[in-house]
Amino acid sequence: MSDSTDQWHFFPCSMGEDQAFIFLNTGIANSIHLAPAFLAKLRLAYKAPKENGLPSKEEFEQVSAIEDRIEAFSKEGHDWYVGRVTVGGRRVFYVYTSRDESTWRQFLEQLEVESGYDLRLTYGEDPERKGYHDDLYPTDDDWQVINDLQVIENLESHGDDGSEPRKIDHWIYFDDEPSSKDFVIWAESDSFTEEPGQSHVTDDGGYCVRLFHHGTVKIDDISRHTLALRRKAAELGGDYDGWETLILPSSEQ
Repeated sequence: MSDSTDQWHFFPCSMGEDQAFIFLNTGIANSIHLAPAFLAKLRLAYKAPKENGLPSKEEFEQVSAIEDRIEAFSKEGHDWYVGRVTVGGRRVFYVYTSRDESTWRQFLEQLEVESGYDLRLTYGEDPERKGYHDDLYPTDDDWQVINDLQVIENLESHGDDGSEPRKIDHWIYFDDEPSSKDFVIWAESDSFTEEPGQSHVTDDGGYCVRLFHHGTVKIDDISRHTLALRRKAAELGGDYDGWETLILPSSEQ
């Protein structure tokens, strides 16, 4: 696996009734079929996880060191470490491997002794790479959250912590203006307002709906709005294209 294709994303999602956090290399989606056909899933149990299932500050460095060991061991054998999921006080690392099960068990036994953590192995054939596609790969909603996080990260780099309510602008595209009518009616019955005079016919003959709402850009708040827009637009034949807002540096800066 070439490092040149790496594109890692971290995002929250739901797994059943639990909040989960996935860290995944999406850059290998088109080449994952070239990975070895056996999947080693290495499960680590946190000693004292926080309520959201993530490690405490005290455990963060230890768990990060374990992940570094797993990644290094994978590279030694030309295996593919593709990502991890954290949920319910556990972290599961996914490695597509050409090594046998006994090799992985020996590695985990040694790592368990050295780290003091409970580590378990699930090993099996995965010719369709379902572990990657079904367990880890982002859904359309997940991609929206990833995009939201990228905008938030940019705001934070300019000293904006997202807590100050402000106007947030949204772009949604339809084939033509009549196709957008039901969407606009829905949006204005919710928490959105159509921007006066800003919705317009595009250069390619489509139609752009311009909406805004007022709120914070904390991830739970902004994604609640963007997911509603994305889902409704898709339902009515449109395409939600994203949002932007003014940078409001925190007063504490």
